[in-house]
Amino acid sequence: MKGRIKKCTLSNYRSVAREQALPLGRFTVLVGPNGAGKSNIVDVISFVRDAMHMGISGAITDRGGISSVRRWSSGRPFNVSVKFDVSIGEQNGSYSFEITGDSKEEYRVKSESALLTGSGGSVSYSVNQGVWTFGPPGLEPGVSDTSLALPSVAGDERFRALFELLSSPVVYSIYPDTLRRPQKYSPAKPMHRHGDNWVSILRDQSKDSWKPDLVAALAKLTGDIDDVKVSKAASYLVAQFRHVSNGRGKWFDTGQESDGTLRVAGILSALLQEPALPLIGVEEPELTVHPGALPLLMDYLRQASLRSQVIITTHSPEILDLVQPSEVMVVQKAAEGTTVRSMAGDQIRSVRNGLLTLGELLVSEGINQQELDFETGADA
Repeated sequence: MKGRIKKCTLSNYRSVAREQALPLGRFTVLVGPNGAGKSNIVDVISFVRDAMHMGISGAITDRGGISSVRRWSSGRPFNVSVKFDVSIGEQNGSYSFEITGDSKEEYRVKSESALLTGSGGSVSYSVNQGVWTFGPPGLEPGVSDTSLALPSVAGDERFRALFELLSSPVVYSIYPDTLRRPQKYSPAKPMHRHGDNWVSILRDQSKDSWKPDLVAALAKLTGDIDDVKVSKAASYLVAQFRHVSNGRGKWFDTGQESDGTLRVAGILSALLQEPALPLIGVEEPELTVHPGALPLLMDYLRQASLRSQVIITTHSPEILDLVQPSEVMVVQKAAEGTTVRSMAGDQIRSVRNGLLTLGELLVSEGINQQELDFETGADA
């Protein structure tokens, strides 16, 4: 059952301020200066995914402990809260949890709830201070204030699709050096965040799946790549690219390829892999990629958004010239922490009236947030 995340609302996660709402459409672009907190905004998606797979304690430990997960406070620690508004088939609903703690190194799950509503009625559960307080008749899993209940109830068909939606997104930060190194075979899917199982993903695809699309894109990028294959080197796997010159082809391994070629190959593999992920994030897709190749990469990001939600972070004027103001969310660092809001209205009008492109706006004055209506707290 296909689902999507309509909005993420988070408080005090890493550098993020209270009650920051991120609407998510088919294609979302986060812009903002270095250090504003764009990576922290998108990491909450990875955090929830990790919590579904390795438990809340594993997700916290993987990020360096609770002090690295919740926003710094000089006094009593802040509570961290996350809420996803979702759509799954004909159902709409939400999933949320809150983490609290009385000391800087202590934490516990204060509350958790899920709600799905459709034409056939609604189904929900709630957990408070480690106690199952409400749920469907006959469903009462063992819960505690050190874990989340959703993974425990994922076997119930009423909550399975919600679990699958929240446990499946991947936010990619592809490192060319990771793709360049020989890799041990892994049957794990999907492709990992940094691409450390990329060669295995390539190896397991049949020739008539998405490999021709990858080769076609690399051919457009380089002008001379016409095939990709995976070879064995002792107990490792290596990817190789065939370059054609004067009608003759020669295979080169990834150690001989440029950072840009490898990074595009990794991003395209993430976008094209089967089965499609419900949501794919790509941090700064422009890194190491020639500006002239960015329109091609954006074409594939757009195509991917037809089957998956796509969210990217970027500093690239070239990429911003290929998106709409309505797709842009602006991340800034304020005294109270990282904030995220839509673009300033006057800047949107300037772009729509053809006075400036988004890329020109970024370079000339920067892209600003919409001012808040202080009576309602909503965008003015």
